[in-house]
Amino acid sequence: MAGLAAAVCEMPQNQNFTVKGNVIDPLPIPYEYLLGSRPTRKRYLSIGISSIHRKNKYYLMRTIESIFSQSSPEELKEIVLVVYLANNDSTLNKQTAKEIKDGFSSHIDEGNLLVICSSLASYPSLQGLQRNFWDKDQSVQHRSKQNVDYAFLVNFCASLSHYYLMLEDDVVCANGFLSIIQQFIRERMEPWTTVAFSTLGYIGKLYHNEDLPKLARFLLLFYDVMPCDWLLELFHQSKAQKEIITFRPSLFQHIGRISSFHTMETIFKDPEFQEDFGDFGDFPAVSCYTDILVFDDYVPEEVCPPGKGVFWGRNVTSGSSFTIVFETPIILQKLQIYTGSAEYKRDILYSGYVELGTVKIKENDSATCRIFRRAGDFRNGKFELDNFGQVMGEQIHCLRIQVTVTQKEWLIIRKINIWVKKS
Repeated sequence: MAGLAAAVCEMPQNQNFTVKGNVIDPLPIPYEYLLGSRPTRKRYLSIGISSIHRKNKYYLMRTIESIFSQSSPEELKEIVLVVYLANNDSTLNKQTAKEIKDGFSSHIDEGNLLVICSSLASYPSLQGLQRNFWDKDQSVQHRSKQNVDYAFLVNFCASLSHYYLMLEDDVVCANGFLSIIQQFIRERMEPWTTVAFSTLGYIGKLYHNEDLPKLARFLLLFYDVMPCDWLLELFHQSKAQKEIITFRPSLFQHIGRISSFHTMETIFKDPEFQEDFGDFGDFPAVSCYTDILVFDDYVPEEVCPPGKGVFWGRNVTSGSSFTIVFETPIILQKLQIYTGSAEYKRDILYSGYVELGTVKIKENDSATCRIFRRAGDFRNGKFELDNFGQVMGEQIHCLRIQVTVTQKEWLIIRKINIWVKKS
């Protein structure tokens, strides 16, 4: 036994080993900076996207645009977006980086956007992997590489911010998503490891940055065992968070139809996605009517206050209208109408105005008003007015959206917010 003890003591020692440096701190993975550089100031939120080029469809540029366009100038100061290009082709990575630079150079200059990659030489073996779930070899290889891609990405982001948000390269965001996340974190008293701001896959998973080195090691340890979404679930369970914490409604929506692996078209949508948040005003009893041809089940009632969905119509022609009829007359204080959506930005009202109506009348199977007065025009698909006392201080029975120019695009009315003046 003494000889064994002596042998153990004589084993070569790593004099530079520390638990923090070798186990807890980020791994010394080599990265190549294709665009941008590390911010000099730690941000509130880093957003990580791992992206693979798709042959038939490519959504990355739209995803980046949505992140920045749905954030205010103040919110952008607290965000850094990291895009990890995981293509095996370095030429393709550089080509994609050039496209990103051409579209978002100002965000790169302001330190809000980094594009990185790493060499496959740093990856563990992706050959001869065990088939644990009767998948084909190609599928096992794809999901194993995906685990490593995400591990390399989260490892890079560990020191960039206080919190980390995982997204995919084919999503759109709710307006002001960062402020909503900040409010959730402020109000959440219990400890947490993972919070989901979407119900789909890897999309919208939030982590403390201090956990990212552990998450990177966890993904690498089991990279060839199971898919990434399963590993993410096991990770928060291993840190004593038994169930996933899900914020509703969802802040992120999946728009991809072609996956990074399969060439066939697949459609996964988050039914709980809501693009607009905030004060939605009052919910007076109303009925809604339109002469615009309705698409599918996106009928006027879907957006009619309190509105849990959207109206979607086609064949939008000059003279078409969308009318809101109040059950009892109101004095209008403020009105917001939004058209188009993050997914279908072109389906807005390009030319039209809002009218206020009085003297309610029946008309066939619907209702309308006999007298209308123009209140204001749509601009960039939006109508916003909060001084209706100056426009019409009397009671009204109707609101009407009037189309003035025929458009080839369809029309989505996604939100109608009405504030009623209290007596």
